[in-house]
Amino acid sequence: GTFNFQTHEVGYLESRLGHLASSSTDLSCRLVQSEEERLKTSKELVEEKIQTNKMRERYEEETFELKNKILNQDGVITELEMQRDKLFQELQSAEACLKVKEESSQELTSEYATLKNSYLLLTEAHDKELAQSDELSAELLALAQAQDALRRQLEEQQQSVETTTQGLHGELDRVRALISRMSQNRVKVRLLLGNQHEIKEMLEKMRNSYEERQKKLEEKALMCSQSQMKEVEEENSKLQLQVKELNEEYRARLVCYLQDLAVSKQSRMRTFVDSMLQDVRSSYRAREEQLASAARSYKKRLQKITRTHHALLITYSVQRDQILANPESGVDPGPPEAHFSPEPAELRDEAEKELQRLRQDKARLEGQLQVAQKKDEISEKCNFIRHPGQICEESWLDVKKQLRQITDSTLKERALLVTRATVAEAQVLELQDYVDDHLVRYKQEITHLRRLHGMEDAGHSRSLTFLNQNGHKMCFLCV
Repeated sequence: GTFNFQTHEVGYLESRLGHLASSSTDLSCRLVQSEEERLKTSKELVEEKIQTNKMRERYEEETFELKNKILNQDGVITELEMQRDKLFQELQSAEACLKVKEESSQELTSEYATLKNSYLLLTEAHDKELAQSDELSAELLALAQAQDALRRQLEEQQQSVETTTQGLHGELDRVRALISRMSQNRVKVRLLLGNQHEIKEMLEKMRNSYEERQKKLEEKALMCSQSQMKEVEEENSKLQLQVKELNEEYRARLVCYLQDLAVSKQSRMRTFVDSMLQDVRSSYRAREEQLASAARSYKKRLQKITRTHHALLITYSVQRDQILANPESGVDPGPPEAHFSPEPAELRDEAEKELQRLRQDKARLEGQLQVAQKKDEISEKCNFIRHPGQICEESWLDVKKQLRQITDSTLKERALLVTRATVAEAQVLELQDYVDDHLVRYKQEITHLRRLHGMEDAGHSRSLTFLNQNGHKMCFLCV
């Protein structure tokens, strides 16, 4: 009876030793999941297996010696009872650790739910911003089409002026025949010439006012772009702070989780976990530095490209205007500038107001240009009576020059607005890519933690099966 009891106790000890060995293998299996330390963990796993095999052989030898000692010694029973009490205490401590781990897993699930909610909120805000950017892009396209229509109207007006000049050359003979009749009305002609000088002064005043308004509009556009740049920089800084805080939180959680996994008595496992944590921290720092340097280089390259694109647009518009001013050369001026302009960018509320003001100013300037052209036609008719050839050429050159100046100023203003819009859009896209990359990384970390939690549950089930198998083997040996 005592022999069977002692063999049962020895089997129980062997099952407990097997449980300890399986728990060490389960810990090594959990640590295998980290991709960055795969080689090290595989090496440690092989060493652990070798050690467990050695320990099993040693424990089998010890059990054989104990079986031999049981036949000769009866005092070992008391020692085995003491060991049984110790093992019971260890079982209680293991159950307490298991409860703590279950609580930590519940906390992780709640944190995952909060992170999922925050991610949904971010996606909704991102969709709203995309819709706003689409609306602003449609408005900018409408503005570009309006500017193209204004330019076409100016070209049509130039053609109409050319046709009127040709008709006036045809009527020149008739005017010369009427000069003899109108010699008595020289006083009226002088009054008309005086009105011509007044009209020229009015045109100069209008041109000066137009230049002043254009300067004011450029200053307003510059202020709007600066405010947009400040807002984008503030948003970028806020996002970077949020990313840093989230990184710190996830690092702290990972450290706590790995510290819970590591047993306090196993110094070797603790050193291995500490080294793994240091490697993870260094890899995260290197990755953050790499992302920051890539973002800075991309920003510099984008600014350089926008500057070159702006210069090319201005030079193209100037060359096209020169070709259109000389239609006799027969050179193809090419497509309009809107064909080479980039996609419209996302703007804020202040930018929308500024664009509305620009549209109103453009309509007002268009009306003033039509009134000035009508007055210029009247002055040209008066000048043909006195000096038909010379005055016609001078007035036509003045009108051409004014129209060219107006078109150049509008094209330059449009190119500036387009380049600023592209810069703002590029910055917003860069920030969105940065946030998306970090969200993907956080998702990967969450899935990794969930896998670790799943491996922990699987490890408990494997340990139970291993204990059952060892129990059957020991019963067979006892029989």
